[in-house]
Amino acid sequence: MGLDVNVEIDRSRTGGTFTNHDVITGIVKLTNTSSLSLTYIQVKLEGLSSTQIVVPTRRNNKKKKTENHALTDVHKVLYDLLIVFPPENIRKVSLAKEFTLTPGTYTYPFLFKIPLKSGCLKQTGKGLGFDFKLTSNPMNLNVNAYTLRQDINNLMSMATQQPNQQRGSINYHVDTQLPPTLLTMGQTANIKYFVKVTCKRASIFKVNARAIDPFNFLPLDLDDHFQPIALQEEEYKEVYFRKDIVFKNRIPEVVGVKMEPPQPQRPELYSRNSVKKGFLSFFAPPSPPIPPEKPKRTNSGHSIDILDTDVNFAFEIRFRHPAFLSPTSAPRFKLFFVSNVDPSSYSLAKYGKPEESNGLGVIYLQRLKFDLIVTTNISVLETENGINDIHQSRAENTISVCNNSFRDVPLDLMHSKKQKSSSASSNGFVKFNSFELEIPKKYYDNFKLPRNLPPTFTTCNIERTYTLVVVAGVSSEKLGGSASRHEGDKRIRFVDLVCPNIKVLSGLKLTQALHSNASNPSVGHSFDSKENGRHNEFNPSVPPTVSEVGRQSIGSAEDTSLPLPTYEDVVRENSYQDDSEHLRARHRYKN
Repeated sequence: MGLDVNVEIDRSRTGGTFTNHDVITGIVKLTNTSSLSLTYIQVKLEGLSSTQIVVPTRRNNKKKKTENHALTDVHKVLYDLLIVFPPENIRKVSLAKEFTLTPGTYTYPFLFKIPLKSGCLKQTGKGLGFDFKLTSNPMNLNVNAYTLRQDINNLMSMATQQPNQQRGSINYHVDTQLPPTLLTMGQTANIKYFVKVTCKRASIFKVNARAIDPFNFLPLDLDDHFQPIALQEEEYKEVYFRKDIVFKNRIPEVVGVKMEPPQPQRPELYSRNSVKKGFLSFFAPPSPPIPPEKPKRTNSGHSIDILDTDVNFAFEIRFRHPAFLSPTSAPRFKLFFVSNVDPSSYSLAKYGKPEESNGLGVIYLQRLKFDLIVTTNISVLETENGINDIHQSRAENTISVCNNSFRDVPLDLMHSKKQKSSSASSNGFVKFNSFELEIPKKYYDNFKLPRNLPPTFTTCNIERTYTLVVVAGVSSEKLGGSASRHEGDKRIRFVDLVCPNIKVLSGLKLTQALHSNASNPSVGHSFDSKENGRHNEFNPSVPPTVSEVGRQSIGSAEDTSLPLPTYEDVVRENSYQDDSEHLRARHRYKN
């Protein structure tokens, strides 16, 4: 007997990558060449977060020999179930344990809606102080929601009666947003999403037919309170990282000299010798010129006093709050040189030329480098042989985002402006009412994150965080005349800024269609699939958009009882992401 089953997700509207509040539709195609007896055809929407850690274990206490073995921990972050055959109306009235399909090809549609939060707490029950697992008899087709709720309530009451049992697992599960697909770390840490179909055979001696169709998932950009990050941005809040630099014993390149006006001299009477000299000068040879007098030295022994000066400033990176990076947009941070010295001190203002620099505040930019440190924290819960331990591990790797070298790019503190931000502090060189010189963005406009970089996320057993490291190479003098590159590098001062816990976004924001799906509770519920034989066609109805709902309300009647939109509603509607931009953000994440 031939049996072939396939499941296919409709990816035409999402580019193959799904996000929160998306409606996943598709069909199950079953082909059998002879009569087939089935208990049911079940479709599941699942997301699994898996980790693996190799730990030493003592196998023989007498010889004290230890061996390594791999521990695996799997968490079901997403789970939804739908029975597409037999139809619900038949299941309600029939007590039969099997149903027969005649030879042919059958198609069954399915529809799921991806939720916002992870369902790990909901599925396992861990985190309530008592471990339990929701189980059901696969042979029982009459299990309903009421029976399932009664079982859960009974287990919850047992948990309250035994409060001291396995309290160690209360913090092991977390209530967070669904994590993204992660397939780049192998068995060490991975997150997979898929739709699975199971054709349950009536006989236990026959193998069930299964098929899986995986898909990519990329979450919306939300904060810890599940609110859009775009709505949380505040102009007056900033996040900055700064480190001080000192150019010691620096001498101005240009020194102004104040010339004293010449003293008026009394005219001398012509002497007799001068008259005689004048009369005989017609016949005598010309006399040699009189050499000028040497400048008189001051009491210090110098005609011009030039003092060396320590030039203090700071290198700073500044983010708008909250600090984040996105693979789909240009960097939102800015780089500055910040000084507490008035810019006029680096000019010739006291010599009457304020527009000219004395060279004391010139900083020569030689290098800019950006690295992103990727940190993945994983954990595994060991429960074998009565053990209830959590093993943890960490994996780190560095991604070079931008590495630019320059040749003596001058940035003069004379051009600093009054600092408008609140990044001044009482520590270090930079005080309040300081001055800042922005490094032009053209020197790091090639800063771009990898397209397939997962956003920051946290699950029960996997946590992904990012640290941005910015390194600037500066010098107090030009390096153009250096004999070798190695010699020039010795004269470069390197300063690094370590920015921990920089949130990396997915680039996906809420759209009008996603908001409509989220506010429509009927979308995504299990529906009664019509078993009409072969080649059933399924065209899911697109949920009405906000504009369509508005037109319906206007066309119905002049209902003055409708509430006016709130300020939050107006801000949210104005923050909807453009559909084309949203689709490009989906396309970039290919794991």
